[in-house]
Amino acid sequence: MYDNFFELGGDSLIATQLASRLQANFPVELPLRELLLQALTIAKQAEIIEELLLEKLAELSEEEVQLILKT
Repeated sequence: MYDNFFELGGDSLIATQLASRLQANFPVELPLRELLLQALTIAKQAEIIEELLLEKLAELSEEEVQLILKT
């Protein structure tokens, strides 16, 4: 969880695949540049995704929140 992506053999192609899979599983956009430069560990990726999700939640209206909670 705290191991460096590149030290484990990661490269830009794998990073592209990872970014695509993260975006498929979480409703946020994690730019590849950010993934390559800042989110080098799973822990940091989770932290960034959490921040992005909280930002999206803060932008929702009360009605949108209620719709999401009902589903």
